[in-house]
This record gives sequence, structure tokens and C-alpha cells, in this order.
Amino acid sequence: MTSLLEVKNLQVDYVLPRGVVRAVDNVSFDIQPGEIVGLAGESGCGKTTAAHAILRLLRPPAEIGGGQVLFQGKDLLTLNIDQMRAYRWRHISIVFQSAMNSLNPVISIGDQFVDTFQTHEKLRRREALERAAELLRLVGIDPSRLRGFPHELSGGMRQRVVIALALALRPELIVMDEPTTALDVVVQRDILQQIQDLQKRLNFAVLFITHDLSLLVEFSSRIAIMYAGKVAEFAPASELFHHPAHPYTVGLMESFPSITGERRRLTGIPGSPPDLGRPPSGCRFNPRCPKRMEICPAIEPRLAEIKAGHAVACHLYPESTPRAGRA
Repeated sequence: MTSLLEVKNLQVDYVLPRGVVRAVDNVSFDIQPGEIVGLAGESGCGKTTAAHAILRLLRPPAEIGGGQVLFQGKDLLTLNIDQMRAYRWRHISIVFQSAMNSLNPVISIGDQFVDTFQTHEKLRRREALERAAELLRLVGIDPSRLRGFPHELSGGMRQRVVIALALALRPELIVMDEPTTALDVVVQRDILQQIQDLQKRLNFAVLFITHDLSLLVEFSSRIAIMYAGKVAEFAPASELFHHPAHPYTVGLMESFPSITGERRRLTGIPGSPPDLGRPPSGCRFNPRCPKRMEICPAIEPRLAEIKAGHAVACHLYPESTPRAGRA
């Protein structure tokens, strides 16, 4: 099957007065048509930066330093500004972290839909509002809310409006950057269920970004774990849940409680993520790793398959150690 999205060796740098900080370092992953892929990791690991790079939404001092972003075989990094603007929303859309900040507070909900449609299609206002009403019904909101403003909606309703806007032009891929942040657990569950229902009905693919690994395990088909700007592990969700390979993934899995089975003490991961301006040598997780070996600070592991569909970057697995460092 041909990948819908294929990210190859993506690099993103922040060019600062103190030097260049590489926030995304040779990140690679793929998404198949109609698939939900999760991207997880601690805050500051590069998840959002990678997503914004895919849609070419980065602002200075951030800049793409290398790699490819292939969407249906076309490298989005080679498109000019106008071509990329036409691609966004029609083929790839995004649900940003904060719904209130993504919606213009002084423009009605209806006008924001009209702007979206008229930017990409030659629609009259009445036609645009009719399609907006259909989209609101799709996400469970009364179309009368089109006359309202963002501050008149609850957090959950604002999030649904943003999802409806992302669906406006029926894109093949939607990037969802922590879409349930700041929502209570009941509303969060409702939003996730609605996303799943819409995804099955409309058959779009999703790149779902969150720091909550427990959320992704039941929501995604495959999950990529990021640490300090790199992909540490990439595997099917069920495989990652039952057989996490990287010590960092194991630590993340042990950081959230189970609602079934025996009670156990949560261990978490000691320490903090590294300063990306001065990353540790070798494996970037080695200062915090409970299974650190002599080779870890000396040689950087590579992301390699340890079984079909399950890749990890860790010296615990010989496949990950570069050949020059095995002697």
C-alpha cells in the first residue's frame, strides 16, 4: 500500500543568538490512508514542531533544515507559498492545541466557516453557511450556533467547532495536536469517541499528538514515541502496550495507572528531558535510563526494526547499534 504521508529524515532548527537548536532531528514515520497514527512524548520533545513543519506553519526563528515530507508522493517542502496554501485544508488540515486561541474571538462562528470556504472555493455566503450548518450537525452542535461567538461556547463545543472547521474541505489527513487539552475527562472521552466515529464515516487519516500515552494505546493503530527531538520507538499500538522495547517507552507506560488488575506503585521517569541546545552524547535518554550501558553515551543508536513493524533506537537491541560500533 502506498503511504498517504511519508516523513523522511525531517530536521527542524531554531536559529537563536546562542546557536542552533535542533528540535526535530532526522524524524521519520509514515501514515497509511484512513489510519490513525499517534505521536507521543513528554512536553518539549518536538511533537508540535514536527507537525507544524509538515504543514509548513513554522515561524522564525524555526526553519526546516532538511528531509522530505511526501504527501501522496509529492514533497510538500518543495512547494512555493501559494501552492502550499492551496494544499492546506483541502488535503491536510490541523486542529490546534487550544480551541479558543484557534478561533477568532471577534468574528462569529459562521463567518469563520465562510472565510474557510471562500478562501479555497468560489462559494456564495449562503452556500457556505449551508455547508457550515451541515458540518456543525456532523459534530453534534445546533446550527443556530453559527450566529454566536467563540466565548459563548463551552470548551467542548469550541473544540467540536474547530474539528468541524478541519473537516470543512474533506481533507485526506487531519493533524490533531492535543485536541482534548484542558477538557475534563468526560468531555475528553466524548470528543475522542466523536473523532473515531467521524474518521470511520469519512475515512480520513489522523496524526494524533499527545503526551498521554494511555490515550493513544486505545485510539491509534500505530504509535511513534519521541524523545528529545528523535523517534525512540515506532510500533503497532497493541504491540507497544504489551511489549514496549525502549526504556523510555516502558517508563511512560508505567507512569499512568491501570483501572483494572492489582494495585501497583507508579514509578515514572526520574530527571528531566535534556537541553536540546546541548544534548547528551550518544543516546539522548542515557542520563535518565535505568538500563544504561557503557556504549550508551559513546554511540548514538539508530532506529531499526527488531521485529516486523516494530522499530526501536536502543543499544539493548543489536539491530540499533551502528555496525562500526559493534566490534
